[in-house]
Amino acid sequence: MPKPEDLARLNRHVLLSKLASFGVLRRSALFALSLCMLLCVGCFSSRAVGPTSSSQGEGRTLGSFTVTSDRLGHLTVMPSSCTAGERQLFLGADLEDGRTGIVVRLVVDPLDGPAARVFASESPFEKTAVFRRSDCRVFHFSLDTTGWRINRIRDYRLTLDLDCSNQDGDVVIGQASATHCH
Repeated sequence: MPKPEDLARLNRHVLLSKLASFGVLRRSALFALSLCMLLCVGCFSSRAVGPTSSSQGEGRTLGSFTVTSDRLGHLTVMPSSCTAGERQLFLGADLEDGRTGIVVRLVVDPLDGPAARVFASESPFEKTAVFRRSDCRVFHFSLDTTGWRINRIRDYRLTLDLDCSNQDGDVVIGQASATHCH
């Protein structure tokens, strides 16, 4: 039969070994947590992926359109930004020339099909021209989601190619594309 002093020493030894192993576990858990945090910071970096000038208007144009209209005049639109139509509750996008304030809007209507509208942002209902697909020799577009959402707005990849003349005598010819339109 072991003596009470031996049992106390044995219990103390078991307790110390358990505490020591807990410290090792705690250090390894702290190391694993630190490693996970470093990996997450790298994955959720706030730096933009790829070039952003195609959608943010940093001096790079997305294409050009030549417009002739009684209401708008004769001008060249060189869009520098692309905004998803979802912001204004329509399927499509706005290509805006920040220099002139002229917008080329693609609208995809589920009943009537696609249409393009060119308008001045300061007076959108007075200075405007609308082109339906039937008015155009060329009306090619693609509007594909990139899979990203920014502030709950879908990000799109857009291409638009127009050669149109409507019944009012308005004409638009040109093309533009954007890799990120949100």
